[in-house]
Amino acid sequence: MAKHYDLVGSVYDKYARGNKYREEEIIKIPGVTFSSLEDIDKFTAGLSGSYDLSRRLDDKYQGKNIFSIRVTNSNDNFYYKSIIYNTPDLIKIIDSLKKNSVYTTHGYRTIKIYNGNNPLFIDAWLDVEKKILEKDSEWLSGVFGENSSYYTLINRYIKGDAFENDNLILELEDAFRDYEVFRKYLTNKDRKNIISNVNIKSSSIPVKTNLDVIEEKLGDSISFVPLDDEEDDYEPDDFAFLSPEEREEAYGEGNIDIEEHRRRR
Repeated sequence: MAKHYDLVGSVYDKYARGNKYREEEIIKIPGVTFSSLEDIDKFTAGLSGSYDLSRRLDDKYQGKNIFSIRVTNSNDNFYYKSIIYNTPDLIKIIDSLKKNSVYTTHGYRTIKIYNGNNPLFIDAWLDVEKKILEKDSEWLSGVFGENSSYYTLINRYIKGDAFENDNLILELEDAFRDYEVFRKYLTNKDRKNIISNVNIKSSSIPVKTNLDVIEEKLGDSISFVPLDDEEDDYEPDDFAFLSPEEREEAYGEGNIDIEEHRRRR
């Protein structure tokens, strides 16, 4: 079974004991269907921020002050991705995505490829290319995940020779066109990689606090060997693990919002 994506809202209570994120609920919007990650991104990228999203929701959701994307995999384990707001060029990119089949250790899987030259994508690649050429492994592993196949390719470049690297940089550029790789850059490039606890709780899905769930939540902060990117598809999930003080310092109260975070840097 493929991954399932839900736009979810929760209530964040910094004064609560234990789990401060509660009352998680799947957001339903009349006339809007979310069948993929791209569907959710296309909807939220056209909104100015979490307040704009909240204004479009039914009254029953108005008590929610945290929004994110919950990803459920074939084992019913789950993790979260950040919402992307206020990025109209991303809508154009999503409209141009093409499906492509690639072979993994679990067999063939379908990825979405962007073959265009939108300025948002070009600027993103130039930034990543600069970090690769500088061999900034700390930043690159923080953005893409130390155990991801994309970072494995990056690491080959970092440890390779000049002859091999001429071809590898072209391969890295092509691989960056995978929408989920590109998306990791958008959501993680400005993040503070601080994790203060390992409490994994949800009020809407039975929690499986096994190693697989913790690995998906923490990404490269735990050493493990993934089968392929299906098992290592994470984005550092600061809102679930930062202490209230760290979270307010990093993002302020409310939703994870990369655009708001950039403005506050």
